[in-house]
Amino acid sequence: MSKKLFGIVGPSGSGKSTYVAYAREKTGFGEIVSTTTRLPRKGEIDGKDYHFVTQEEFKNIEMIEKDEYAGNFYGTAQKDLDYAYLQSDCAFMVVTYEGAQIFKKLFKEKNLDIDVITIFVHTPIEELEKRMINRGDDKKRIKERIENIKQRKEYDNLHKTDYVFETSSDLTLEETCQQFTNFIYKISGES
Repeated sequence: MSKKLFGIVGPSGSGKSTYVAYAREKTGFGEIVSTTTRLPRKGEIDGKDYHFVTQEEFKNIEMIEKDEYAGNFYGTAQKDLDYAYLQSDCAFMVVTYEGAQIFKKLFKEKNLDIDVITIFVHTPIEELEKRMINRGDDKKRIKERIENIKQRKEYDNLHKTDYVFETSSDLTLEETCQQFTNFIYKISGES
């Protein structure tokens, strides 16, 4: 049975990290923690949410893939990929759509028995803006992020991924997290 990597994609503020943290706790699946040069947001923990590093440190890490987003660098280190599969045959990764495609190509080229399954977390842009406000983001940064989402045409990736997870403002955060976890169980073939 091949290993699975769930590449969770979607715009900033869509809930990707929150849903993955909840699903990891319930499933026991691993997670590939990305590295970033951005500063931690309120409540984020180094090594759990991201590996927070300086731009100089980032340049010296062996990255499988990397991208620049909103003036910061993000990437996945080889050591973090290796560590994730020590935990389980299934792992999560919050990544850009382009990053997920790099993993698909890389694993195929290296004949690695890991299926990359991309899941777009779809949250309407108005809801994203509301979430950013509620988590205390600076209004100027919110405007920049929304513009960046539009410029990068992130919603265009909605129909390119393997699956789409639709969020609903009618559900509580706990209900949405549970719904996401059930969705992951269903497509992973585990129960």
